Amino acid sequence: MTHQPRPLTDYEKYIRTEELLALQKPPEALVCHDELQFQTVHQVAELWMKLCEHELLAVAVALRDGECARAVRLLARVRQIEGLLGDQLSLLDTMAPRDYMIIRGVLGRGSGQESPGFKRMLQLPSEIWPSFEALLARRGVTLRTIYEAPDAQAELFNVAEGLVDYDQWLQAWRARHLLLVYRIIGTGTPSLKGKPSDLLAEGAKHRFFPPLWEVRDELFAEWTRAHPHGADHGYHG
Repeated sequence: MTHQPRPLTDYEKYIRTEELLALQKPPEALVCHDELQFQTVHQVAELWMKLCEHELLAVAVALRDGECARAVRLLARVRQIEGLLGDQLSLLDTMAPRDYMIIRGVLGRGSGQESPGFKRMLQLPSEIWPSFEALLARRGVTLRTIYEAPDAQAELFNVAEGLVDYDQWLQAWRARHLLLVYRIIGTGTPSLKGKPSDLLAEGAKHRFFPPLWEVRDELFAEWTRAHPHGADHGYHG
């Protein structure tokens, strides 16, 4: 007797679970036990990065419209997503180097540097920044003005700090990924794109919103000049 397929629930239709769960290799095709975890973590990461793009493009629109509160709320959401991207890397810490060697054999010439989501995460700051600069110009303020008196320009300060959060958490995620690479393949093993430690360490130095970091230098350079001991010793946190 032929069994008729069970009709999909509304939840399954909306989430498209059949298609989603078919995107991983079936058990019989896995080259090792850990391959399902490897695929899942990376596929989920692409979904989180797609959501980041969606939210950050909305941030740019909000800034163009002068809706600072909305921009801050969306940036807070993005910060949470970036946290999830970093947290899920701990799953890959449980993978033995030998298992990764097996997965590496079927990954071909693939590299995380080729991730379309990751590339967009790197591009998006340059698409958001002009909207923020234009907003500052319309309101007749500068970053230095905002950071000199944050409470006087609270809305703009909160937006600026939300952008710093994006920058900081993206850097933290890259640093966390670097530690994962060290843990799995060591610090000197070359990858298909070069030595991972060199590639990722260099990328981790990048600042995505340079003016937001430079304004801090300006503030503390002035403090150093004015403080009785600043010129001799600088600032110590």
